Amino acid sequence: MGDGFIRRLIQDHSEVEDAVWQSDSIIEIKRKNHAPFNAAIIKEKLVEAKHIQPFLNSPASIIVNFPKIGKWDGDAILRCERHGKAWGQWGVLMRAINSESPERTENPEIYYSYRAIRQHTRVESVSFILDHLLLVNHENGKQLKVALLYQYDLCGDDVRRAWDDLGEFDVLLKTNPNGSILEDADEVANALGIKAFSLKGLFAYLAKGKF
Repeated sequence: MGDGFIRRLIQDHSEVEDAVWQSDSIIEIKRKNHAPFNAAIIKEKLVEAKHIQPFLNSPASIIVNFPKIGKWDGDAILRCERHGKAWGQWGVLMRAINSESPERTENPEIYYSYRAIRQHTRVESVSFILDHLLLVNHENGKQLKVALLYQYDLCGDDVRRAWDDLGEFDVLLKTNPNGSILEDADEVANALGIKAFSLKGLFAYLAKGKF
């Protein structure tokens, strides 16, 4: 039942006493300092609503995609949130193990940017297209697709890879507050007809609303 490799990875966490598969996809995680919880483990290149639907009314507190690579579709994310389920890649499960409320665990790199953009005074709403691609509705009536990329120094190749990986977008947001956006990143962005910003730069762009 279940995957022995995944079970061993979970058991290696310093706060885990034991991990027991309840089915082929749901594992109970017993912790040293908090109550046990259940996690649903799936393995998809792109997590869609159909993949998470069987777990929405299950005892699982969190739905995790394994391995670390892979994407989440916006509809799947929305359904998890509506049903009070945490979602994400493997790192989110590792964070959940240390949390008193595993079902509220988030990827801080994604949600810091998501909330910051949503709270901008000229933004009406923000939704997920993919886990690292947001749809921003501006008060000027226009929409922006904002890609999230956690890089220290953002270079041209990073911009190209994001374009290939996430599809077309209007803005590439460097979510790492450290480092810089290199000159060749701006050159590639200009060639693609997009913008590359830090969060501060994106805020200024949204404030002007001239796009």
